[in-house]
Amino acid sequence: MPRPPASERQRIGRTPMTLEEALRIEHQAANGALDLSVDRTAEIVEEAHRVHLRAEIWGASGDERKRMHRLVGIGAASVLVFIGGLVACLAFTQ
Repeated sequence: MPRPPASERQRIGRTPMTLEEALRIEHQAANGALDLSVDRTAEIVEEAHRVHLRAEIWGASGDERKRMHRLVGIGAASVLVFIGGLVACLAFTQ
């Protein structure tokens, strides 16, 4: 059975996995305590890895993620204003 694309995958469990749970699952998988040949187990380990990576990139708490999103948005807006200013300068000088 082929796996669906990442955009179509849904969360495995009914409740979101915490970072502590994800780290524990990754540790057990790395030590060989989990049978990864079982599809469901492999899916849970993949979800744990995604939760861990997401926490490393965006921060573990919701406040850290919101702060990072805000900083990325401010940076993108600054770049757009700068480029808009350059385009306006070029438009008025010709």
